[in-house]
Amino acid sequence: MHFLNPSAFYLLAFIPVVVLLHFLKLRRQRHIVPSVMLWLEAIEDMKANVPFQRLRNSLLLPLQILFLLVVVGGVARPALRQLGGLREQSILVIDTSASMGATDLGGTRLEVAKAEAVKLIDQLDANRQMMIMDTSRPPHNIRQAFTSDTEKLRQAVANLSVVHAAPSLKAVFDSVAVYGDMSGTQASLAPGAIGVVFISDNFRGLPDSVNPVQVQQIGLGDRSENVAIVQLSVTRALAPPNHYQLLVGVQSFADTPKAFQVELGIDGKSFFEDKSVFLPPKETASVLFSLDDDERFYGQVITARLDVDDDLSIDNVAAAILHPPPQWRVLLVSDRNQPPLNAILKTDPYVNLNRIQPSDYHGQGDNDILIFDRFAPEPLPEGNIVFLNPIGGLPFTSVQANRQPIQVIDQHVTHEVMRDVSLIGLEIKTSLRVQLPLWGIPLVETNQTPLIWLGEQDDSKIIVFAFDPFDLDISNFAASIPSAPILVSQCLEWLGSATSVIQPDLVKAGEPVKIRLDHIGEVERVTLQMPDKTVRDLQVPGSRIVFTETTQVGTYTVFVNGEPLGRFAANLLNPQESDLSPPQLADDSSTGMDLGRRQSNLPEVNKEVWGYAVFLALMLLVVEWWVYHQNRRFGQP
Repeated sequence: MHFLNPSAFYLLAFIPVVVLLHFLKLRRQRHIVPSVMLWLEAIEDMKANVPFQRLRNSLLLPLQILFLLVVVGGVARPALRQLGGLREQSILVIDTSASMGATDLGGTRLEVAKAEAVKLIDQLDANRQMMIMDTSRPPHNIRQAFTSDTEKLRQAVANLSVVHAAPSLKAVFDSVAVYGDMSGTQASLAPGAIGVVFISDNFRGLPDSVNPVQVQQIGLGDRSENVAIVQLSVTRALAPPNHYQLLVGVQSFADTPKAFQVELGIDGKSFFEDKSVFLPPKETASVLFSLDDDERFYGQVITARLDVDDDLSIDNVAAAILHPPPQWRVLLVSDRNQPPLNAILKTDPYVNLNRIQPSDYHGQGDNDILIFDRFAPEPLPEGNIVFLNPIGGLPFTSVQANRQPIQVIDQHVTHEVMRDVSLIGLEIKTSLRVQLPLWGIPLVETNQTPLIWLGEQDDSKIIVFAFDPFDLDISNFAASIPSAPILVSQCLEWLGSATSVIQPDLVKAGEPVKIRLDHIGEVERVTLQMPDKTVRDLQVPGSRIVFTETTQVGTYTVFVNGEPLGRFAANLLNPQESDLSPPQLADDSSTGMDLGRRQSNLPEVNKEVWGYAVFLALMLLVVEWWVYHQNRRFGQP
């Protein structure tokens, strides 16, 4: 508390005057009377008003001094400092992403954020309104429309819960721009009448279009003592082919070394295998497990868990579905014999190969994957396709011949197709210049053009090799053992996953999952059991359902007409959410009692509380009046 008019304390000089008045008594005129028997009370009163009489015990003096103190304090205008920034209309955005479940502040960060939100709500009056949003995907992020009803606002804040996904900040603040003009140019409001307050533990994801001065920030976070699973993949070993390989990527975000166990379990049963890991601060490690191909594992959920005590538990667990060995029907359309390609395809235990001439091609048929060698059919079939050196052009983009030698300079090392593959330094004598479509993702970059790229268009998965990979006169790709067979096998695996009824069955929380329904005419009801065991009905617009609300970490089960169709797993696997480092505000300011626990760039305002002093002064007057009359009643001066 501080005082806006401290000069008022000079009025405290009147306190000695009040005390002096209790010493000084009234002087009365002397009168001679024949008898004083009838004037005893007057005599007592006269004695009581003798100047500089010794003070008697009385509550009047301390009450009068206290009254004067209260009055002077009120005139000094006492005020409390609190966060300001609330305008005629305010939009309060509260981060509900996975990292807000961290427990470094005693409770979860979201609980602390709710308490901060309630403080802001308490500043509202009848002339101000507020909207509550969270960071989930619009339009579901609007929790309470503009209102001045503080009870509704508090209830909306109380109903917020952590969502196991990264925040969609660009979409959220696009939504903010729709509901409130952050520049204050709305005709119905004065400039600057709309304010935005964002409570979060991470402001790094704010879109560039957001002005940090316009968005007032309240930051939460005390430390980053956390270790997380940031990668999980399940593949089949090429040799021997009867083994699963499970790769667990672990990263430490802590400032101290961490020693812990990585444990494996099957379908919720006890963990049967573990490996010890020691991680220095801010380092990563990869842990590889090998499992026998056991039919008892087919369709089961394998879970990796970190046996570690840290501030965020949701990223200590990751799950995947184990599948039986796939069998893909692969059609190779080529007018030439390429022994390296034939050898790779025929030795792949998961491929049933069929080879035809381009003149004999009449459609996809019942094949799962199509490989077109120097050939692109018109129209393009729906399905999963590999184009090898499409010199005749592609129906969805332009292609030009390039006669100049090129060299690989970069590759998409994190994509599943490029796992354990290195083509850096690969030289190609001739290639194709391909204009990458919007949906294209480059896998291998050269000093001129993308050499290998892929993407999804409508219901098709497509991979393009913009050179002749199996002509040894053009490049040494086919001789790059083991990169060539590994890359081809992983291309087929990426394409073949599209043949599953649920794809993909391993996603990051927040990513969509496609569900393919066969015999759509027989489908009456499709339901989904969430990781928390709640059941949701899914709308069936056609033979494909796209489920986007993978907001819970865990295993989902799809039912068609009451029968299980399949399962998929959603995991956090997000280093940005697992990094619990305290946020840095735009102005690097802090206004909290505990630095790091609560930071804010909101301006502080003064809330005057002199009204309480006035009320207290009135109460003291009432008490003084009562004490005075009580004294008179019992004959006390």
